[in-house]
Amino acid sequence: MLGQLLDGRYQVLQVLGRGGFGQTYIAQDNHRPGFPKCVVKHLKLVTRSLKFLETARRLFNSEAETLEQLGNHDQIPRLLAYFEDNQEFFLVQELIEGHTLKAELFPNQPWTENQIIQLLQQVLGILQFIHSQNVIHRDIKPDNIIRRQQDGKLVLIDFGAVKQVQSQLLTVPGQMGATIIIGTPGYMSTEQGQGRPRPNSDIYSLGMIAIQLLTGLHPINFEENPDTGEIYWQHQANVSSELASVLSKMVLHHFKHRYQSAAEVLGVLKELDTKVEAQSQSLQPPSFTQPPQTSLSQQNSIGYPPPFILSAENYSRLEMILLEFVGPVAPRLLRQVTASASNLEELINQLAFHLRGNQQIYFKKKTMFILEKSTLIDELTVKSEIKSNNLSNQKPQLISDSFVDQCEQELADLIGPIATFLIQKAVRSSGQLSRAEFVKVLASQIPEAQKALQFQQRLLS
Repeated sequence: MLGQLLDGRYQVLQVLGRGGFGQTYIAQDNHRPGFPKCVVKHLKLVTRSLKFLETARRLFNSEAETLEQLGNHDQIPRLLAYFEDNQEFFLVQELIEGHTLKAELFPNQPWTENQIIQLLQQVLGILQFIHSQNVIHRDIKPDNIIRRQQDGKLVLIDFGAVKQVQSQLLTVPGQMGATIIIGTPGYMSTEQGQGRPRPNSDIYSLGMIAIQLLTGLHPINFEENPDTGEIYWQHQANVSSELASVLSKMVLHHFKHRYQSAAEVLGVLKELDTKVEAQSQSLQPPSFTQPPQTSLSQQNSIGYPPPFILSAENYSRLEMILLEFVGPVAPRLLRQVTASASNLEELINQLAFHLRGNQQIYFKKKTMFILEKSTLIDELTVKSEIKSNNLSNQKPQLISDSFVDQCEQELADLIGPIATFLIQKAVRSSGQLSRAEFVKVLASQIPEAQKALQFQQRLLS
């Protein structure tokens, strides 16, 4: 097929994939200025009997009209054309430049909760639209979600119209009686595996992707309760109870017990996002940026750490980390334990004591950088506070556009294109933040503690 001209217009440049349903190519449109590239999907029929051909033509046209309707959404590829040639059927779709979500799966680099929530919100928005059009995707997996190069948005691809037509053709009376199952093991719900997908079958698949990004494990590797069919995964992830509850309900074994619509999940996530934002604001004590003129005993009475145990900067860092493990009780737990700890190592060990199993290991790993760098950071913090007091009558240093660009470039090198959206979100809420606070908010999105520390040092040195 390479080099072949389809419909006198689309010249095949590359074979993207082959399967029992047909082939997929990258082609160029020789009738448009600049010869833009596009994706061509080719349906191969199992037989060319007249009756079969008529049924195929009707189903193909119907599926093409559905894809054309779906293409009105910004995060779904547009249908550019569909045609029949020599009793074979072709779809031409917009080519999305970018990389698949699979390319963002890195060993030992789980996503943060904020990244997971953004993923869910974007893809659920797409699912809400397609389900409103009475369409079920049926093959939600990392390979079928592309992060678009031009703006970093997630785009849902491969609606499988060709596969759906072929599946329906094989169940036409008088033809083969078996139903072809569309989907991918691990991401496919039980009812979909039985050939009876529902809208919340797509929600199940998306939930499995999110759990995979949190744990680093492929869904086929999760343990399963032999009696209920539910999967065990929470012990493999650092995740708050609130988000874990949402994901667990998305992937419940029986469809009746799951969320029934994408809108329902979006509503729960909105409440969760609001709660996390409020907690994040509460973790910015005013006394950390402008230390009050109080005695040491007064500082201890309000629960902040004595300087010989932990600097204000590292106290805030530790509170952020603890929040990931225990949720909203983190500030109170940290204040209580700090009051009784005699040194930093004892403080971290006592905090770990309140966590479960593997969480203790992950928590100590995440806080290791505080133990390693505490002396240096404490020294820098003291110098910074002295300098701050000397310059107390001056205006705080503004966050310039060039500094924001520098932050974005540094962050993108560590976590990829999603950095753009995190930067934009931080900028919108950075009205009263200093440079140091702005950088600290961004650093909290970097999974590896050591890299987060290095990120801050580079930008604030």
